[in-house]
Amino acid sequence: MLTEGVWAEVLVGKEHLRLFSEKNAQGTQASVYNVNTKSWIAPSEAVEDIEHGKDKTTECARRYLRHVADSELPPLEWKTSRSR
Repeated sequence: MLTEGVWAEVLVGKEHLRLFSEKNAQGTQASVYNVNTKSWIAPSEAVEDIEHGKDKTTECARRYLRHVADSELPPLEWKTSRSR
């Protein structure tokens, strides 16, 4: 169950990503999801804290967009995740 977290959405050209940094029953984890392909670019990985997760997912998304879309990552707007 989610206890705390943030997420950001990235839309660049045809690319649509969601970045997550969340604390849950397994600990604090970060991941990057490709909405178009419905697959994980970076599946959940343990991180030190929410801020470290934000940094890790930001860098992953930046590398992905350079490689796949030859584009830069736009500024991110992090939103608070909601528990379900």
